[in-house]
Amino acid sequence: MNQKSYEDSKYGKLYLIPTPIGNLDDITLRGINTLKDVDIIYAEDTRNTLNLLKYFNISKKIESCHKYSEMMHKDRIIRTLKEGKNIGYVTDRGTPLISDPGNVIVDACINENITVISLPGASALLPALNMSGISNEKFVFYGFLNSKSSIAKKELIQLRENNCTLVFYEAPHRIKSTLELMLKVFGDRNAAIVREISKIHEEVLRNKISNLIEICDKIKGEIVIVVEGNTDKEEKIDYNKKVKELIKKGYSKKDAVHEVADQYNISKNKLYNELFDKEK
Repeated sequence: MNQKSYEDSKYGKLYLIPTPIGNLDDITLRGINTLKDVDIIYAEDTRNTLNLLKYFNISKKIESCHKYSEMMHKDRIIRTLKEGKNIGYVTDRGTPLISDPGNVIVDACINENITVISLPGASALLPALNMSGISNEKFVFYGFLNSKSSIAKKELIQLRENNCTLVFYEAPHRIKSTLELMLKVFGDRNAAIVREISKIHEEVLRNKISNLIEICDKIKGEIVIVVEGNTDKEEKIDYNKKVKELIKKGYSKKDAVHEVADQYNISKNKLYNELFDKEK
């Protein structure tokens, strides 16, 4: 489907409207006008959206539609749009779909040939990247790692060789464990923790990952982690040397092989056999 966003259509349009992540004045003028103009607003949390509308003196019908109810509401939303009414969709903070709900509704609209218009606006990603002090020429936005540590580790291993700057969202209660995983998988890279963007307690902590671990216990609020990309991509890793270093530290041969294999996502059996064969 080719979409010409502002041509007349027999259907209504779905507007994805970014909302402030902190300072309410960060909303765009177009965002305010679109909230005023749409026929109905669907919101991740109606209470948060009511506060936003009240601040800008906007009176509008609001319906709830969050991550766990998108499937339930999508058919009604499609019917409303097919009646020619325009709908605005907002999440609690930032741009819908970016580590936020909205994908189910957007996919349904596209499948029904209904116009979807995403307004530019607030997001934590770019301010964090710009304030991090780490190269923003090329970057990868990953969002949230899996909440299960073993899966999060595999995700980081897949990103380890990437030489682009890496950007993650994270919850305060997981910040230390996530940084410890990053240190184990990435090594001690330059990184930044950017928190409470555009709020009164906005703060940027720039340091090596190991040093950030030491000071992250009391960090609260909305958090973005920016990590330097791999600057040693062409360096060949001597896995056998890594194993022997761990053995010198007191690891058994088996435990050392397992540790190195897990860290670098390689076959335990192959590494063990290579080491064993060399010692014959």
